[in-house]
Order: sequence, then structure tokens, then C-alpha cells
Amino acid sequence: MHPAINNLSPHTGHDSGGIAHGDDVKERVREAIDIVDLAGSYISLRRSGKNFVGLCPWHEDSRPSLQINPERQTFRCWVCNVGGDAFSFLMRMDRLDFREALEQLADRAGIELSRGHGPGSDVKRSLYEACAWASDRFVDCFKNSPLAKEARDYLRGRGLTDDTLQANSVGFAPNEWDWLLGQAHASGISTSHLEQAGLVVTRQDRSGHYDRFRGRIMFPICDPQGRCVAFGGRVLPNAPPDSAKYINSPETPVFSKQSMLYGLDSSREAISHSKRALVVEGYTDCLAARQSGIHDVVAVLGTALGQRHARLLRRYADRIVVVLDGDDAGRRRADEVLEVLLAEPVDIRIARLPAGVDPCDQCLTAGPEAFETIIDEAVDPLDYRMRETFERLPQDASDEVALKAVESVLKILSAVSPRSPLPPSQRQLRQDQILGKLARRFGLSRDALQARLQELSRSRRTNDASPTPEDLSIDAADLVPWDREVLSAILAAPEEVSGLLDRISEDELTAEPAKIILRAAKSLIAAEKPPSLAALLLELPATELHGLLVQLDESIREQTHLDQIGRLHHLSEALERRQADKTAWQTVRTLKTSPLQPDDEAAMIEQLVLARRTAQGMTDPKEG
Repeated sequence: MHPAINNLSPHTGHDSGGIAHGDDVKERVREAIDIVDLAGSYISLRRSGKNFVGLCPWHEDSRPSLQINPERQTFRCWVCNVGGDAFSFLMRMDRLDFREALEQLADRAGIELSRGHGPGSDVKRSLYEACAWASDRFVDCFKNSPLAKEARDYLRGRGLTDDTLQANSVGFAPNEWDWLLGQAHASGISTSHLEQAGLVVTRQDRSGHYDRFRGRIMFPICDPQGRCVAFGGRVLPNAPPDSAKYINSPETPVFSKQSMLYGLDSSREAISHSKRALVVEGYTDCLAARQSGIHDVVAVLGTALGQRHARLLRRYADRIVVVLDGDDAGRRRADEVLEVLLAEPVDIRIARLPAGVDPCDQCLTAGPEAFETIIDEAVDPLDYRMRETFERLPQDASDEVALKAVESVLKILSAVSPRSPLPPSQRQLRQDQILGKLARRFGLSRDALQARLQELSRSRRTNDASPTPEDLSIDAADLVPWDREVLSAILAAPEEVSGLLDRISEDELTAEPAKIILRAAKSLIAAEKPPSLAALLLELPATELHGLLVQLDESIREQTHLDQIGRLHHLSEALERRQADKTAWQTVRTLKTSPLQPDDEAAMIEQLVLARRTAQGMTDPKEG
């Protein structure tokens, strides 16, 4: 699921990243989009009664199981039980977060998002424009300027063709302090926008600015929508020894290196098709792989692959293969990423190249087949950690050093996500194998290793207790009756349900999805908005909840024996019975544990009888 799932408390709407945050704009976009038209642009639909049906794109579907309801503007698959509105559909189809879906649907509907919705909108638009303009200038310099001859010769010498360089908008920033500034002045580009985009830097010793990137090959970094948001600059071979090999744009309102990857915008389709993502370290490594015909590849931006990167790639891939150089630096980078990546429910593999070889050389010299062979031989992170631990440990290692090595393996083992794609039995088998190897290698008790592993696992679960997308996926039939009754009443009578919801707390619900939906409904009511299906779909960030809401809504439509008032009356009676049952339980507890006077005891027994009769639905004293 998308990043918004990390904050599941209802708010004034989806986190739109500073653009068009108002509920009125989101509602305008929703009303302007016909979900039949939207879905029909991705899959073939045919009319079936009042609805439309088509093959579901999220599972192997031979008979049309995806149903589009044009009246409710919702969709639902009857097999995999996903559902929602137009936003949910686009988010699932293109693996977008809500902000990205809002932008695309607004553009499709011809609705302007940047006016009157906060200063962040105009700032971001200016940064996109500044980066796009700078990218054009760098590309033009690389192609046509004699200042870029050395850069062209260097990349061609590495085996990259002009077609590859042009297709990926590779550019060059001359080794001058104000080359880009001069270009900007001539084009009427604001220096303040260049500074905000990280392209120029304020001088410390005097007034004015200077170019951040000088004498570097420029690689544009794009967001998943293909908009240039930043740059990575690589020095030429003759640069001074103290020059950083790579520098990237600083963090800006449109760029965060912890949540972006080089080349993802143009590799999303290939990754979605192959279901794997190859992660390399350098920009040229990424381009060389593509030139060799390997397109499901991205590069990190000078940082270790982190949790946000892994979650981003999970939108598209079932397996992530981290490709590392075979030197000590590659080992260090593996140490940095293993524990983080194993915490994500995705198949992670580690591929190590031969010493002294990088992916660019491997692809362009040895060929794509040789590179693919290394990828095919990528190992499970636990196997990698075991092998590395044993190889690094000296034969005469002290007990302290040996215990540290054991602890490092157990920490990695405890990091394996309980939502790992491996079946539980296979995960248990892997764990037993590793504990057995550790016990034999270090002469330790298997029980002691198991106990330490459990300690580490408990500590990790305590530190990461936030709900996951898998925690939120639930079928309406799996809800306990009370949860289902509350949610159904909200959807059936959004205009009248507020009074009853005031009497229901989250603690009275069982399932986490039901609690989140109740919170969202109360949040909407507090904002003086009825918690209708459409409003709840806009309010809730997790698309896993959308399918549950649509399923419940459709179930309500099929139940003709209860109208809105009848359903509210039904819920009110059920609430009274639950509260009476709670009162009865508390009364019994008091009678058992507290010394009472005879009159007080008699009064409590009478209260208990009344509470139990109410809990059983017998409100007439003559009943029973």
C-alpha cells in the first residue's frame, strides 16, 4: 500500500502533499470523473444490467469478476474483494499514492489544483518548471558545447551510446561558477526558484549566488510521474582527488533522496511486468543495464537502500535484487540494508559482482547474459549474512568476537517480516537451519539461541506496532456481527447516525479496520459532514479499507427488509443490549467481590435481573 498508511488517523482528507488539500477540491475531482470511463481506459468493459463488468486486472481472471457501479461510482472485484472509487482504482492500477492520483484525475477532468489552495502549490510548480528548464540546458550543453567534449568521450568510452544518453536526458554542467545563472538571466528564470530547487547556492563571503553543479555529468532525477525534481552530478576522471564522485540536489519540497530512486519513472512498467526490481548503485550502471536490454533496473541516490525505497518498490515488484560491487564497500553497503529490507514483506536477494567489476562493465563488456547469471545466483539475505559472518570470523576469534558474530546473525533473523512472502512452515524451517548452524559452529545451546532470538523479535514487534496493509485487508463476512452492524448503519444512514455513534467507542469494536472506519466517520461528523460512502472513501488513506466499504454498501442495498430508520432502530436496540450486558457483568463482579448490606444486595440483584432481561431483549416486565 501507499505511504499514507503510516498515519491512519482520520484527518481533513488524504495527504495531498501540499496541493489541493481542501475537501471541496477532492470532491470536485471525484464528481468530475466517471469511473466507467476511467476503468474503460484500462480494461474492456461490457454492460450487465445497471452495471458494467470486466476482467479484474489484479488476479488471473477468466470470467469477468470486476463490477463497476455507475450510480454509486464504485468498483469491486467479487474474487479478490478489492474495491473503492475512482481514486482507489487509479491508485491500484498505477501504484500511486493519493496525491499522485488526485493530480492525474484533476488533469484528466481539467481542474486546476494550483490556485487558491495554499502557497505550497505554486512553489512546487515553480520547482518543477525550474528543474525542467535546467535539464534542457544541461542536455543542450552535453550535445552541442565543446565544453562537454570530455564528458561525451568519457561516457562513450564506457560503452554508452548516444541513443542511450539522449533517451535518458544525460547532460553536462560546465566547470564555471555561474554558467547556469547566466543562462537563467538570459531566459528570465528567477534566481530564487533556482535556489529553492537546489541548483544554485548563496555565496557566504559576499552577495550573490553560484552554480551548485560545476564540471559534472548531469543525470536528471524524476518522480514516478516523469517530472524532473532533482539532479545527480558525476565528476569527470580528471577532477581533483578531493572532489566527491557524486553530488545530488539537496532536499526540496519536491525531492527526498530517501524516497526516490533514479530511473523508476521509466522502469515502472518493466518492473511491473517482470515482478522484480534490480537495484544498482550508480547512474551509469542503470543506463548500461538498460542499453543491454535489462529494463527493470533502478539506482539509489548516493544512500543505502532504505525502508521507504523498499516500500516504494513493493508497489511494483515481488522481488528486490540488490546488486553490490564485490569489494569491501559492497560488503559495508550490504550490512547497511539487510536488517531494514528484511522487515518488509517482499522477497529480497543479494547479488555480488566479482571483485573490481561494476554493473556497467559487466553489462557492456561481459554482456547481459553474464549479468543475468549473477542475478539468478543472488542469495537469500540470511544465507548471505551467515556466509559473510563465517568468512570474516578469524579461526582464533575470542569468545567476545564470536558472540558478537552470533548476535549479528540473530538480529538479522529477528528482522524477517512476519508477513514475509515465504509460507510460515518454510520460514520456520529456515530459522531452524540457521539456529542449527550457529549451534554447531559456535558450540552454543540451541535453546539459548532460540531464547535470544525470541527476545530480539519481541523487542522489534514492540517498536513497530503500526498496522500494515495486510492487517487492514478483511472481508465483510469475517467481521464480528457487532462491527458489521455498526459499519452498516453508518453507510445506510449517514445523515442520521451521528447520535448513535456518540455512544459507541472504538474499544467496543474488534477489528482494526472497523475501528479506523469509525474514527473516520466521527471525524467527518465533527466537520459537519455526513459519513457517506463517497465521503469515507475520500477520508480514508488505505485502499484496503475501500474494498470493505464497497462490499458492505452493496450488501446493504441487497437487504430490502430494513430501511434507514429500521437499521438505526436495530442498531440502537443492539447497543442497549450490549450496554445492559456490560452492566450485568459489572453487577455480578460487585456482588462477588464486595461486602454489601442486605438492602443494597437486594437492590443490586434487582438491577442485575433488569440488566439481563434488557440484554436478552425482554424489556416488558411481564415477559418470560
